[in-house]
Amino acid sequence: MDITTLIPAYKPKYIRELLGCLRHQTHPSKRILISDDSPGGEFRQALMSEAHQALRQRLNIEVIEGPRQGAYANVKHLIRQWNGSSELVHLLFDDDVIYPEFYQRHLVTHASAELSCSISRRWTANETGLPLVVGLPVPPQVAQHPNRLLMLDSDVVFMTTVAKCENWFGEFSNAVLRASSCELLLRPELGGVSYAGIWDLGFFVNASLHGPIGFIQDHLGFFRVGGSGNSADRNGPFMKGAFLGYTALAMGAHRLGRLSREQLLACYRVIGPSLQLDYAGQADMQEFLRILPALAGEEPGAEERFIQAWTEFQTTHRF
Repeated sequence: MDITTLIPAYKPKYIRELLGCLRHQTHPSKRILISDDSPGGEFRQALMSEAHQALRQRLNIEVIEGPRQGAYANVKHLIRQWNGSSELVHLLFDDDVIYPEFYQRHLVTHASAELSCSISRRWTANETGLPLVVGLPVPPQVAQHPNRLLMLDSDVVFMTTVAKCENWFGEFSNAVLRASSCELLLRPELGGVSYAGIWDLGFFVNASLHGPIGFIQDHLGFFRVGGSGNSADRNGPFMKGAFLGYTALAMGAHRLGRLSREQLLACYRVIGPSLQLDYAGQADMQEFLRILPALAGEEPGAEERFIQAWTEFQTTHRF
């Protein structure tokens, strides 16, 4: 099986680390397709500079222009350009790092079963790449399991993530997707409800409906916190969208019969106070601060109000 690496590029700051981790894979990807979404093509200029010539050697790199319409628009642009040209796909964001055996381990995992995707554990690291104590909230029954590879069905995925309003899987950078699942990236919705804003977890739970997820217990990369990433701006639209995306994901899961009424209401009761704590003074969150208690209280029309407000939020912020 072949892997294509898709890189939605914006920040040239970490190019050396990015090229280095791709160049030193024990089983390199067949093709690296980069969509440059940076202002003025800064990423392409840095990538093709003489300073990075040695690191580019033996890497099959192709650079295309990005749409410059937001981060997820760039992801969809890459998926369309890739167009099913390999059996497996890896979406690698430009500030994340994968370790040398990443592709080899994921290939072995996909060879073992017909999976929708594979996910490996990762470290959380600071700006310099130093692993931090804080990590993902992996459920104890998973973290303490003796097997290094677990096959997770949709019931396990929904009950340990959506039902608990937690993402212990991580992001696209620590996952390899089967080609047949990639169509889901172009229509991020569950039960007719858009989960834009929490694209990664939304994709994983959606993909689990189409095939099991192979979970690799070993840490095969790291996610960089801080700096200039979207996750660093807690008051920015992307972090707000992640909170609201949990609401949408729970609503869609309930519509599909994957969450009970009691579990759905429990999610609303977790999300509502979190919004109040973080965004009580934010003008664009006031309607949601009113809607979440209404959802938790099962007020008539509350679901329709949320979907309307959520649609307007996505349109305003170009999700």
